[in-house]
Amino acid sequence: MKGLTRDGRGFISLFLVILLPLLMFLIAGTAQYTRFVAQSDVDLGQAVAEAARAAASCVVERSQAEGEPRIDPDKANLVFVSVLAKNLGLDPVTLSPLPGSGMAGTPGYVLVVYNGDDRYAPVGKKYVFNGAGLAVEDLAGEGFPRSFGVSKYDVLPGGAGARVTVLEAPGVVAVVTGRAKGVMGSDAETTRWAAARIVVRT
Repeated sequence: MKGLTRDGRGFISLFLVILLPLLMFLIAGTAQYTRFVAQSDVDLGQAVAEAARAAASCVVERSQAEGEPRIDPDKANLVFVSVLAKNLGLDPVTLSPLPGSGMAGTPGYVLVVYNGDDRYAPVGKKYVFNGAGLAVEDLAGEGFPRSFGVSKYDVLPGGAGARVTVLEAPGVVAVVTGRAKGVMGSDAETTRWAAARIVVRT
């Protein structure tokens, strides 16, 4: 060992022997973290999209029978939560992560169900779950098309937000924010949103 450090070449060799494994570990950890965050984003995005489609399918039977389908908001919220929980490995009641879930904590969500009028079901409702409790707000009806602004923690009727989506028929808009488990204890907060509407085929 003393012979290695007596000249400049030996010192550099010793330095590289110590440094190379550390560099390899850091490079591998960074690559894993990037891959994991990307996969978490994909999983959350797919889960929100599927939950929104399921919520939009909660049509009031009478409205469907009469050819003017409207969504049952309370049923849509229950189905949204159920599908989201199933796809993300969460408890279906509390939305707390179950063992093996990719989520590091309880996600929050905002779900807006909008019918445009109150002929068969309420005009619209907004469900806000902050990770601890659920708040429900009634929405006013302004017919179609109706724009909604989507931000990290909210869905606002009228189109103010980071992104804007327009419903041309009864539908839902949802945004979910949660912390995905990271590599080496570095959890990443991610937000995904989706919109879905009833498709009427004539």
